[in-house]
Amino acid sequence: MKKIDLHIHTVKTISDRSFEFSIDTFKRYVADAKLDAVAVTNHDIFDAEQFQLIKDAVPIVVFPGIEINVDAAHVLVIARPTDIDDFKTKTAEVSGHITKLGDSISVDELIAIFGDLANYLIIPHYDKRPAITGETLDKLRPYISAGEVDSAKKFVRNVKDPAKPTPVLFSDSRMAADFTSLPTRQTFVDCGDVTLEALKACLKDKAKVALSERYGNKLWQVFDDGQQLSTGLNVVIGARSTGKSYTLDRISNEVRNIKYIKQFQLVQHDSDNDEREFTTSVERRRSIVLDQYLAGLKRVLDGVVTIDLEANDRRVSEYVTTLLRAAEETDKRDAFSNATLFDEVEFSVENPENLEKLIRSIQHLIENIEHRPIIEKHVERAALKSLARELIELFRAQSTGETRKKLVNELVRDIKQGLSFHTSAPQVLDVDLYSVSLDKRKVARFTEIVESIRKNKVVSEDTLQGFKIEVR
Repeated sequence: MKKIDLHIHTVKTISDRSFEFSIDTFKRYVADAKLDAVAVTNHDIFDAEQFQLIKDAVPIVVFPGIEINVDAAHVLVIARPTDIDDFKTKTAEVSGHITKLGDSISVDELIAIFGDLANYLIIPHYDKRPAITGETLDKLRPYISAGEVDSAKKFVRNVKDPAKPTPVLFSDSRMAADFTSLPTRQTFVDCGDVTLEALKACLKDKAKVALSERYGNKLWQVFDDGQQLSTGLNVVIGARSTGKSYTLDRISNEVRNIKYIKQFQLVQHDSDNDEREFTTSVERRRSIVLDQYLAGLKRVLDGVVTIDLEANDRRVSEYVTTLLRAAEETDKRDAFSNATLFDEVEFSVENPENLEKLIRSIQHLIENIEHRPIIEKHVERAALKSLARELIELFRAQSTGETRKKLVNELVRDIKQGLSFHTSAPQVLDVDLYSVSLDKRKVARFTEIVESIRKNKVVSEDTLQGFKIEVR
């Protein structure tokens, strides 16, 4: 996989903000981001002398390019590094047409200047402002290799849509002297030598583009320190004052076109909201009768409400996948992956909750004064105490054992993670197949119980000032 950024600005133009170019910033960006290829694409201008300076300063492929205002849209035109003289002449003609803010050229003028656009890499703003649309898009479609987007979310969406061109995510950054936080928007492409022809062929295949080298389009880099985010759901967890809000603020500053709802922003106090809360409170109180009626079902529900059968199926599927992969890639086994703990399975930890409840029940019988004569008539007090002591000893032994299992499991996880960092051999995912099977049986049994009680019934009746109140 090659990491590329084909949209970089190095010259201040009428369509750009003012900044001071720094070759040191450019070199630092290429080195820190580990780029394999870049393109210099300034607005409606190409500086051949500066391009040569950049090309000599960085040890990677540098493509000459230009970002042109075409019918109020932005289009990247990128040429071969060997065609500098010809490209310089043609881009000078573009600069002659666009002399003030708001100027643009038509597609016909673009073709008249550059000739056969198939000789170039053409990438318009597609899901990014100002985007190419309508007739302009139709005329350029035969020459377009990819469409530029401005976020990872849009990248993933466009990759999945067969009607849209291959997406690319580039920095669109200014290599300024005051650049402190380097850009993190780049695209990975699966091609060999980074040539114009190779890139054109590669970008036309959506299977050969990705947001990250290792995780494809599941993760993408958000900060220049390497921090990655999921393209799905992200959850930030931490105690107070651990940096959650600071992290969200950084994401808001780094990521374009997002809606950021800050902490407490949704908290409002008004009459409508208070009325809604009051109504909710009344309904909650009314439901007490129903809760009491369904108390038995609720105890059953508590046992299955946390079960996620789809997640279990995914874990089993991942287990099978990693198991097959481990079998197929035995040649990657080394000293780290051959360690016994590399494929160690964690202990199953049980909760002695039922035993604890039993001990409390016996303790309640021993301490009960009101009904002691009846209790001692059937069970001797000494026998209850003996039973309680034996159960308490069993509870202590089980608790100690489960605590030891937890500690060992933590050590196993840490050691397995450390071993996985030092080897390329796949690690088989640990899954408790017995628990998965048990969860499926619990859900099936719960369904049977629900079906058996699903019938209409008046739970309670009452009268109040001549009105009949029913709970159904």
